[in-house]
Amino acid sequence: MSTPLTQIVNEAMVDVSRYDVEVADGRFGSVPTELITRVVDLVADGEGLAVCHGVRALLARHGMDIHDEAHAAAARDYLEALFRAFTAEVDLTKHTPVAMGYDQVASMDVDGFNKNTSFTPNSDHTESREFLTTKCVHFDAATTFIGNVYGPNTNITGGRPIVCDTREFCRRGGIDPADLVELMPHSYNVAVKQEYADALLADPELAVAVDVDLGDDMAMVVLNNEVSGGLAHAGTAPTLTDPARPGKRPLRHIELQFSDGRNLNTWYAHYRLPMPEVHVTVPDAGTPDHDRYHRGVSAVARGN
Repeated sequence: MSTPLTQIVNEAMVDVSRYDVEVADGRFGSVPTELITRVVDLVADGEGLAVCHGVRALLARHGMDIHDEAHAAAARDYLEALFRAFTAEVDLTKHTPVAMGYDQVASMDVDGFNKNTSFTPNSDHTESREFLTTKCVHFDAATTFIGNVYGPNTNITGGRPIVCDTREFCRRGGIDPADLVELMPHSYNVAVKQEYADALLADPELAVAVDVDLGDDMAMVVLNNEVSGGLAHAGTAPTLTDPARPGKRPLRHIELQFSDGRNLNTWYAHYRLPMPEVHVTVPDAGTPDHDRYHRGVSAVARGN
């Protein structure tokens, strides 16, 4: 019998403030080996999920403030270093059904509430496109593991990460993972088909919104992101807490990449999908493609 998703989420919580790390000149030192091992155990050798939280307490221990931009940036760099150290310890070939030539870890910073027209580029195929981060239930394309760093938000309600146990969903329904997904318009990512996503989100055993404080803290969700054998992800729809003021939802996305484009073709072919035609602009709010693929999830079970 599979492990219930609520139990997976609860056991995935990793309080980074419990691990000693040096800070010098406002920058964090090397990630502790024990912390790296814990994430490897949970993500690569376990159920495919780690939720690294407690950043506010870690910063405070070193006289730093989560709401100071420079201190928050240092924390994001520390979490990214953790992700990089994690992937360096893992045999990636064991976690993808198709051979992939991963040769780098890349990241980009975006605003997870507003439309992005400029952001830290992670490769040539994102530099010229507008970008939206709030999405339906989906997988990021051709990257076995991902890390998403959330917070601290400003004037935002919602926008919490959602984890979906699509592998259990496929097992129960006898669904081939390749039949689970479809191309996401205006993106290289793939969405869980609408009929499957609706069923997933309606089942509290299969979809959980991770209960982390993103107003006064920061968290990184590390995920086995492969369509076959991994977990899908989404986000609850973010809204302005005070509609009269602007909102900000900082996100850092971290993923495995490759320099040879043939890997991308191989990945899509494995899931019987054509190569997507990615457009320069994303759909406007209120249009069908925006409402289906970029609106976020309105309701889902609460994590414990």
